[in-house]
Amino acid sequence: METHRIAFYTIIAASLLFAAILYPIAPETVPVHWNIAGEPDAWSDAHIGILSIPIIIIATGLVLSLLSRVFGSGDTKTRRAFGWFITLVLALLLGIQVFAGLWALGHPPPVEFYLPILFALFYLGISILLPRLRKQNKLAGIRTPWTMKSEVVWTRTHLKGRRVFQVAAGITLIGAFYPEYLLLFVIASAIGALIWLVLVSYLEFKKLGEIP
Repeated sequence: METHRIAFYTIIAASLLFAAILYPIAPETVPVHWNIAGEPDAWSDAHIGILSIPIIIIATGLVLSLLSRVFGSGDTKTRRAFGWFITLVLALLLGIQVFAGLWALGHPPPVEFYLPILFALFYLGISILLPRLRKQNKLAGIRTPWTMKSEVVWTRTHLKGRRVFQVAAGITLIGAFYPEYLLLFVIASAIGALIWLVLVSYLEFKKLGEIP
């Protein structure tokens, strides 16, 4: 079995185990939503709150795996990279589950450090995987009109994507020093990275002389 599949099933098992441990000892209500400062502002019945994230993790894994089979690239390395991307998304959700669970037990982790580190690691994971998406496909990667028209532009854009998402990870970590704007840093860094890569793909396409 491929390593990313082992990691995939390990994350699902860890999510179910954490929910099983939390279920009998959680209070009647648990937080299910946090505001821009990383503070809980919505609560739910414990049974729903505890079980919802494992269900989301399993559903997300199944849907993305199915899409990978239907629309994924035939290239082995690209397919394997997307497998790791699925695992990375599930790891992020597991991190959020642990965060919510600790809040529910009355032992909230320091939001200003936990969330920036969690999302920075996620962005670093993306930075590693982007250059490994070597072939154009209908599902994953920086899919702009220009990357889809030129394999050269696809390759160059994804190689530059490594550095862009490394910068996004760094910007996210800065949010630790401004906890009241924490989620703004997390979201803005990702959106900024994507907008920049769209621009990069256009400029790379223009370099090839396809755009006057």
